[in-house]
Amino acid sequence: MKLQVLDAALIAAYFVGIVSLGLWISRRQAKGGREFFLAGGKMTWPFIGASLFATNISSQQFVGQAGLAFAVGIIAGGFQLIGAMCFIFLAAFFLQTYMGLKLTTSPEFFEQRYSPGCRTIVSFINLMMILLANLAAALYAGATVLTHLFGWDVGPHANELFWTAILLIGTAAGAYTLMGGLKAVIYCDFVQTIVLVSSGVLLLVFGIAEAGGIGAVLSFQSVDGNSMWSLARPWWHEYGWLPMITGTIILGVHGHCTDQDYVQRALSAGSLYHAKMGAIFGGFLKMMALFVVAAPGVVAAQLVTQGTLVVPEGDSAYVAMLTHVMPVGLLGVCLAGLLAAILSSVDSGLCACGSLLTYDFFAKIRKNATEKDLLKNGRVIMFVLLVCCMVLAPFIRDFEGLFSYLLYVWALLAPPVFVTILFGLFYQRSTARAAFITLLVGSVLGIIAFVVLKFPVAAEFKESLPIYLHNKLNWGFVNTFICAGVMYVLSRNGAYTDEDRRKAEYVGQCKTVAPMTADEQRKYKVFMTSLTVCLVLVLWFFSPWGIGS
Repeated sequence: MKLQVLDAALIAAYFVGIVSLGLWISRRQAKGGREFFLAGGKMTWPFIGASLFATNISSQQFVGQAGLAFAVGIIAGGFQLIGAMCFIFLAAFFLQTYMGLKLTTSPEFFEQRYSPGCRTIVSFINLMMILLANLAAALYAGATVLTHLFGWDVGPHANELFWTAILLIGTAAGAYTLMGGLKAVIYCDFVQTIVLVSSGVLLLVFGIAEAGGIGAVLSFQSVDGNSMWSLARPWWHEYGWLPMITGTIILGVHGHCTDQDYVQRALSAGSLYHAKMGAIFGGFLKMMALFVVAAPGVVAAQLVTQGTLVVPEGDSAYVAMLTHVMPVGLLGVCLAGLLAAILSSVDSGLCACGSLLTYDFFAKIRKNATEKDLLKNGRVIMFVLLVCCMVLAPFIRDFEGLFSYLLYVWALLAPPVFVTILFGLFYQRSTARAAFITLLVGSVLGIIAFVVLKFPVAAEFKESLPIYLHNKLNWGFVNTFICAGVMYVLSRNGAYTDEDRRKAEYVGQCKTVAPMTADEQRKYKVFMTSLTVCLVLVLWFFSPWGIGS
């Protein structure tokens, strides 16, 4: 065991405390599915923003993204800056329509704008992305952390102990999520956000001190002579400026503006003002992730080059540095926050998938189901999902790193949904037939790209492609370009029915529903402008014109 008794006690106390908090919040049982999955529509913006942050910046990032930063530098944190920008898009272009349509799930937009078939396809894609890139990944990341902390990652029974860690995490997170639903999840996320940010800042400070001070840290360079603190990489780099601008923005808009695990939190808001402000607050917190997730990964890499830290693999970098530089007591606090973040990922993904299956599939089959029926069957669905993901999680180890695995799932499934929702919002002549075909074409292209990039049987074909198409993010952009062409041509040249026109006009009218007051508008604009300015400053700071020179 790699922990002192005090640290272990703090971890256990926090672990029990956060689960107990969730169960305590769950003491007032929800009376129906909507109250269970949307927290009764009464959430305020600080809780929404914190939950948006905790849903994303959790065990996957602390394990996977810090591991990527350990290998390639601060550019790994560029995903967080793009995420902050996408939260601006969510507030500015999406939420007013979502709130006006009174959605229960984000794929419901596709039924109200296009057709039930489009909703089914998008809901299935959402499910796959959340199950594979959130829930299963969170269980994997959590098990990676636990096994490293307790020394279970070595020895003859390492594999069995990895499965044991997954079982412990799934049981703990499932307990209060199945009882209290989204309300319990959001309140627990708020507490966990405070601990996550605080522990990340502490680790960065102690890590910089261990590496020899800020001057020594900022001079750290990669093996090719580039600054590890620069967000700029050549276009042909796996995370170069071209794939980051094209591919990452596409998957960022899809993930932050259409995925159920994010949109579900905004839909729980008591008003449009709280939904939009929650998204902006989440954007501020996302910028913080650059410093509390990616930056410690870079510092860990420098400690390895100095010979003071041993990291067996990139996904262990964050936890390895924690156990190396943090003093007794503070180490327990930081690790408690990290383990609580694991619960946050699991509970968020579980609640989002449960609502998708309950409202987009079960409610369609049982059209006469009451709210109590939806609640009861929703809990059963969530339990089955949790068990399935616990079985799937260990196989993520077959990929070259957690964040690489996540990017394959995100980049190759996002394009058709990204295209159809933008056309649905901003191109009135978009048709249901065009959207349905675009979703099918984009999904098939995503599967083909995955086979080409990952399966040995296609290795020879992959090598014959231009270097541009060796990158999963670039494949995502090409897929998006093709989907946009299919959507436009079919909408422009196909039949534009009265039903297509009625649905387009209805969605357009919903953008004006429930406007904010003049005072709310003023506060919202101030926060939006402040976030935009801060984002530009951070981009400049980590550019070749700032510390990345």
